[in-house]
Amino acid sequence: MIRAFMLLVCLAQIAALSSPAVAATTILSGTVVFNGQPVAGAVVSVTGNNLRQITQTDARGRFAFSNLSQGTYMVEASATAGSAAVRVEMATVGANITLHLSAKQLGTITVTRSAPARQGGTDVNITEQALTKSPSSGSFPQLLIQLPGAARGANGVVHINGDHGDINYIVDGVPIPQELNRNIGSEFNPNDVSYIDVLQGAYPAMYGGKFASVLDINTRTGTGTPGVSGAFYGGTYGLFDGSLGYENKVGAGSLVAAVRGVMGDRTLDPPNPESPHNQGSNVNEFARYTVPVGDNYLNFIISNSLQTFQIPNDVDNGEPASTDDNETQADLFSALELRHSIGTRGALTYVMGYKNSHIQDFGDPSNDWTYGEALNVTAPPYGNGGTATQCATAYTPGSINTSYLPTTCAFSLFSDRTAKDYLFKLDDVLDSGVHTVRWGALYDITNVAKLYNIILQPGNFLAPLYTPATPNAPYAVVDNAPNDADTEAAYLQDSWRMGNTYQLDYGLRSDSFQIRSTEFDQGFAMLSPRIKLTRIFSPQASVYLFYGRFFTPFSFENVSPTAAYLLNLPTQPTLAQFDLKPQRDSVYELGGHLPLGSGNLGLRIMQKNATDLIDDTQVGVTALHQDINYQLGRIATQTAFFQQPIFSNRSTFYVTLNHTYSENKGCETQLLAPCFGSPTNWTPADHEQRWGSTAGVLINNNRGGWFSMDGEYGSGLSSGACPPTTIGYCKYTPHTIFNVEDGVALNGNTRVVGRIINLLNDNFFVTYINAQGNHYYTPRTFTVGVEFGPQSFSGL
Repeated sequence: MIRAFMLLVCLAQIAALSSPAVAATTILSGTVVFNGQPVAGAVVSVTGNNLRQITQTDARGRFAFSNLSQGTYMVEASATAGSAAVRVEMATVGANITLHLSAKQLGTITVTRSAPARQGGTDVNITEQALTKSPSSGSFPQLLIQLPGAARGANGVVHINGDHGDINYIVDGVPIPQELNRNIGSEFNPNDVSYIDVLQGAYPAMYGGKFASVLDINTRTGTGTPGVSGAFYGGTYGLFDGSLGYENKVGAGSLVAAVRGVMGDRTLDPPNPESPHNQGSNVNEFARYTVPVGDNYLNFIISNSLQTFQIPNDVDNGEPASTDDNETQADLFSALELRHSIGTRGALTYVMGYKNSHIQDFGDPSNDWTYGEALNVTAPPYGNGGTATQCATAYTPGSINTSYLPTTCAFSLFSDRTAKDYLFKLDDVLDSGVHTVRWGALYDITNVAKLYNIILQPGNFLAPLYTPATPNAPYAVVDNAPNDADTEAAYLQDSWRMGNTYQLDYGLRSDSFQIRSTEFDQGFAMLSPRIKLTRIFSPQASVYLFYGRFFTPFSFENVSPTAAYLLNLPTQPTLAQFDLKPQRDSVYELGGHLPLGSGNLGLRIMQKNATDLIDDTQVGVTALHQDINYQLGRIATQTAFFQQPIFSNRSTFYVTLNHTYSENKGCETQLLAPCFGSPTNWTPADHEQRWGSTAGVLINNNRGGWFSMDGEYGSGLSSGACPPTTIGYCKYTPHTIFNVEDGVALNGNTRVVGRIINLLNDNFFVTYINAQGNHYYTPRTFTVGVEFGPQSFSGL
């Protein structure tokens, strides 16, 4: 496998001699015409993403910009015959446009987008309008739930395309490490984002890691007007949301900076409708500095956030109202990116990135034990129906206790965990007009320092063994073993345009990683071929077939084998070897696009067959989670996505419909989830939602205001509330949610915004008798605020 990896790197180096370029780079090309004839020597400029580039058309009226990222751009052309302007919403696949010169200045600007025929069936481009004018703006999970194939999980978790939250975030060309295990909160703030290219499938070889969906994010950009902008909102449950932004020229470059603070009294999805202890806050700072040097540019970004959470109390099921469990999450991310343009057909990108994530959990031992003991003796389905002495008598030397459950004993958790990543990335692209060749490589150094202090209740099975002088005392299992890991990846791919009717995308990717700690030292690797054949009927119509192999590493935050052995001693009489494995998938996909009126219908049918499928489990009801493996997994999804511009292209409408089938078979992890007594046949995943649909509309008006609405239907996630013979096939709870927003422009730079979330006040369980716990969705909420400052591409 190492030889294969080195061979791929060598091939990439050979390709670099003739085709330098970049995986995150997109190519904007086009033609300038007047009365149907090409115009030579026309001056063409592109403005957006804090940059402005200028070129001239050749003898056939053609032009190209090869060193751009995805996002929104204003493209203008001028010549003696007249001028033209068009706004381009450009996805990662790039765009080819035609500019029609006119001697008369038009009052409106044409809007064009990347041709959907070359994209995946349900790929989505989330523009700045959607990010700022949607009822879901301000919350990344709320935005993601509107994607095709998305299912709502608890506390901000979103399951897409039948996977367990495996979302791959790429920020300004940098894949973001996600080493720490999180089951609440979000690592990203939509206030820092200007454009998202969402890839839902048929992933080229440049993409690796997580494959539920790939979010290729372009960070916050300026409007071109120096000054201050901001927004202040207040709302239900004590919500305060304030943000300030600043942009200006600094030296030869452009600086964009922002700060945002959010706080409220209902931050997480509580276990009871009115659970106490649910305050939270999120403070985020962001800066981006872009310096152009001719057609090259240097881009520096830094983002820092601190989130605090009170863990809501399950008072209805025995948790004291005074319980004071809390979690904090701090994330620092920075990246330095150099993009070097090579003519008009290629670009080379160098990236250095750093990520520091720090999570702390603060338990309340006495109240945590009271709650855990109450859950054990409570009758099913909420509890185990056990006895008060069951934890103390759970272990018998030489035998396996098949009645021992993860919540038989009560636990209290203190944790302090920090992940540091040092990432180096090189990407390269060359477009010859027929072939677009890309290659790249990545190296990531990771250190995970952790301290778990997991305290078992008084009267447990460990104290008599390890502290016999106090056999009824609490006992702490401590794990402070650090983990070190290295990740390597390389890819080579080509997009071959075979005339106007066929396109063949093919490539090969190599992934490998090594992980070391005091009790284990392991490594894994895989070569992943990808191939996609597209039949193109028009820029709006196509059909494609795709096959690919995917490789997903497990999280690098792991409980040590000794700690896992102690926590599961009743069912794990011997010390287990480190047994986590990366997930390996074979994916088959059929999709395409069909024009319907002025809109476009995207279709996608996908079958994923996984070996060593990754899911997660936890210690009791604490926030300590870890990846686990199932022997096999399979996911089948059928998704439709229709989108249409309305009202002279100034507004948009979309609707999605999906059916998903997600099953696991054969638990095989022995660390934190021993498989004794676990089902061995196929069972629905806890995050499976069979049917889902979303819809939304954004209507802009001539005064700078807007109205928007989005809706969501879900048939519910898997639940254990049904009789034992139907566990997993029972779904809770079907729900329908509508959110609305109205923006009223007071003048050119000030807007008043009103928002209602959960308009119909659908009070439902997001999860119920589920591995994720019991969680209620938020009732109807109201938010009112004021925004000030210029809008990007205002009035378009």
